[in-house]
Amino acid sequence: MKSVPGHDSSLNVLGDGEVESVGTMLAEHRRAIHQRLEDGASGAEVVSAITDLVDGLIAGRYRNAVRKGGEDFVLASSQHCCLVALGGYGRRELAPHSDIDLMFLFRPEADRVVPELVRRVLHPLWDVGFQVGHSVRTIQDCVELAATDLTIRTSLMEARFLAGSPELFQEFHGKYFRKVVSKGTDAYLERKLAERRREYEKFGETVYLLEPNVKKSKGGLRDLHMLQWAGMARFHAPTVRELSDRGLISREDYAALCDAREFLWRVRAFMHFRAGMAQEILTFDEQVWLAEKFGFRDKPNLLAVEQFMQQYYRHTMGLHERCMRFVDRCRSVPFRQRLVRILPAPRVEEDFVVIGDALGVRAERRTRVLNSPARLLRLFDLARERRLALDPSLLEDIHRHAGHLPGEAFRTPDVSRSFARILSGPGAAQTLQAMHRASLLEKLIPAFATVRGLMQFNQYHKYTVDEHSLLAVAKAEALEQDQGMLGDVYRQIKRKDILHLAVLLHDLGKGREEDHCEVGRRIAEDAAALLGFDEQETRTLVFLVHRHLLMAHTAFRRDPYDEKVLLPFAREVGTPEVLRKMLILTAADIAAVGPGMLTKWKESLLIELYLQTMPEVSGERGTADEPERWKRVVSEVAQQASLVGLNAAASDWIEVQLRQFPLRYVYGTPPNRIAAHLAAISRLKEGQVLVEAEFNPSLGTCEYAVVTFNDLIPGVFSKIAGVMAASGLQILDAQILTRHDGVVVDTFQAADPDYNGAPPPERLQAISRTIVAALKGEVRIDELMRRSARISSSRLFPSNRQPTEVRLDNETSDRFTIIDVFADDRQGLLYVITNAIFRLNLSVHAARISTRLDQVADVFYVTDLQGRKIEDHARLEAIRAAVEAEIEAFLSKKVA
Repeated sequence: MKSVPGHDSSLNVLGDGEVESVGTMLAEHRRAIHQRLEDGASGAEVVSAITDLVDGLIAGRYRNAVRKGGEDFVLASSQHCCLVALGGYGRRELAPHSDIDLMFLFRPEADRVVPELVRRVLHPLWDVGFQVGHSVRTIQDCVELAATDLTIRTSLMEARFLAGSPELFQEFHGKYFRKVVSKGTDAYLERKLAERRREYEKFGETVYLLEPNVKKSKGGLRDLHMLQWAGMARFHAPTVRELSDRGLISREDYAALCDAREFLWRVRAFMHFRAGMAQEILTFDEQVWLAEKFGFRDKPNLLAVEQFMQQYYRHTMGLHERCMRFVDRCRSVPFRQRLVRILPAPRVEEDFVVIGDALGVRAERRTRVLNSPARLLRLFDLARERRLALDPSLLEDIHRHAGHLPGEAFRTPDVSRSFARILSGPGAAQTLQAMHRASLLEKLIPAFATVRGLMQFNQYHKYTVDEHSLLAVAKAEALEQDQGMLGDVYRQIKRKDILHLAVLLHDLGKGREEDHCEVGRRIAEDAAALLGFDEQETRTLVFLVHRHLLMAHTAFRRDPYDEKVLLPFAREVGTPEVLRKMLILTAADIAAVGPGMLTKWKESLLIELYLQTMPEVSGERGTADEPERWKRVVSEVAQQASLVGLNAAASDWIEVQLRQFPLRYVYGTPPNRIAAHLAAISRLKEGQVLVEAEFNPSLGTCEYAVVTFNDLIPGVFSKIAGVMAASGLQILDAQILTRHDGVVVDTFQAADPDYNGAPPPERLQAISRTIVAALKGEVRIDELMRRSARISSSRLFPSNRQPTEVRLDNETSDRFTIIDVFADDRQGLLYVITNAIFRLNLSVHAARISTRLDQVADVFYVTDLQGRKIEDHARLEAIRAAVEAEIEAFLSKKVA
């Protein structure tokens, strides 16, 4: 390595009055190291150079303080006191802006001079901006504190001598390892693992977070530290190199760990230098910037940032797996398990044995199993059947050996039968995840190798493609225990192997230049051939993968009561069994996008479409049923009438009123809510606005039904959206109806993030009053928006945010032009869209509002002011451009 700036002798002779010059000198050395990084220096070179720089400054400061302190200081330092580096600094792994942890170790003989020595050393360091934490301890203090404090015990294991009495440090080191490190190793490791699990909960329980913490998320540098701590505690081997030299980890693992560590060190160094502080979160903007630094360039099918993050995830996944396997080996085997291992292990078939709670392979047959795809698949299938884990060392061997097995060897009937049984479950998801970790899944489905660690740089998916796909299978399987409609449908599905395979494959076409659904079709065809599916089974699998977005798009963006929507959807799905599979696939896909994504509201929309479609695909629906269905609705509304102040006997009046509504309202609105709306209509007077507000506990949403006359004020929908945005509500769905008699019934389903559960009645009343005031012209929406803290505190988007897209659809509906809007979300966006539509002299008749993480997919059914579709092509293009421009202007505007 080149000479290190930190060794400049000028840093060893600092005086108390040299703070400014030291700060300048320090900044110059940091700049020099930063430039070396920009010029291609490795991460190892950078952390070494930073550590040497700090060593030179701190050791020099210590020696200078001793020299200037006189004879007492010199004597104390030579015999009774020393300066020690701890933690990451002790490991010589300082990132550019890492905190520095020091310990002043002393014997009681030096207790008189130590406080002054500490002051003389630390104050100048603090003055030049160093983040220095320190402790002052005797050897006895160290031993006693380590017994009660896990963090102290760990940091002292990594102690490194800096200056002062080397004899004192050697005495400390010997006693500490003898009295602390060598004792209670199992308990120490269990506590450190529990601590690490708590960090996973806080910083990310999956390697595949989209904005990971490079130090503390799963697969980050802290996992490597965990391996080193385990190695020190169990084997007194302080470095990965020593563990490898002593044969405690394989050469292959050593090389992979070093590569991952180097990558993370370099990433972290760039992040620290760019931020000028200890920046550990790899944000979207950081990822884009680092992808360029690491030399990645956009490809037609894969962004540079996606290539960079795929490399990041591959390193962190490998690091995590190797570290956890090593730590597991460091833990002592309990007596019961040792006894089990001594006794003859129960055999399973001819190759396998049960060892405690794990399934393993007989020693004399290990090579045979590792070289046989059929036996490997049988191993995983048996583990699934018997609900056993796989022996960790065996899993490690499979991972190392899988790369040497040709893919063709997996295309045999025995392999296919085992894979089909695994897919059928129960336990399919857990087994598939284990096969993926062992690099075996990609032998059966080669596309899995392409998507391993592949992120989707769109802010909408929380996980990488492979993690999302495996998680989706787990979400589907979990429905076995669900007591609602989704659980009922899942339990009715006969061929769960086809369902689980479709869920597993649905996104594997991503990362290619072609549309992922088209690529997915070919992947599904190959998988069907591997498993020996017949023509019907193949057709089902291919349809589910190729059209896996169909149900979500239809349910969330279109009106399921419109026959031009429902009948084409039913024709594509074809059979009740495919419809069941499609519902579960769609729900699992959404649930696996990120926590909380499958809301009760979205679930209700999917189930609504499912229930509307099932009579069509089962052949049970006929026009003869319609009169009976209508009578049933009228009767149910009449039964609810007395509860809301209507004359319960007024069935004729109720039927007349219902004739004024479209069928989607009559059949899609619960009878109790219809009754409430009709009660409001019966009370409505000219110039009046009535608002019916209610919390729906099953959906977790608030419904606001606004009843008024359409000539009261222009832009009713837009104004209501503005009030709700200013109040902090998130509109989920809007049904905008103007009856033939001019009565408007606009119904909004909204989430209220301020409340966990039902908002208090006064909250519903306050928003209702504001809606009334806005529609009567008593308050201005732009003033409400300007005053709203919700709007002013809205999040800003990263520089790479996705462009807005507005599409117009004139084919789906006979009566309406449909406007589809895809854009990044921000509080107040719906008001901007609806206000733009209003100013274009369009009437909104229905809307579907959908938010997926940070993206909206909003749909508006519109006509002109005379109630006609927009047919003129020039006007259609003008509408599209105007709405898109308004959205872009709003999203690009910085807020206070």
